[in-house]
Amino acid sequence: MSASNLTGTDKAILDVLKRGRDGNHPWGLATKGYLVDETGYSRNSVYNRLEVLEARGYVKLVHEPTRLFEFVSDPRED
Repeated sequence: MSASNLTGTDKAILDVLKRGRDGNHPWGLATKGYLVDETGYSRNSVYNRLEVLEARGYVKLVHEPTRLFEFVSDPRED
């Protein structure tokens, strides 16, 4: 997946995960529920796009019970 293939949902998810990156606070972790709340996209849409982003290596599922995801990379920065 290249940057030009990202959907609006993909971009919103990555943007939320990258918040605080340039500061002194923890960043890069969010649950599926938090991503739904922050992006405004439906649970189904966020879930489906997280699966795609994970398969491409842009996010990593770090805790299954809470569906906690970690930012890995952003194709817009390649």
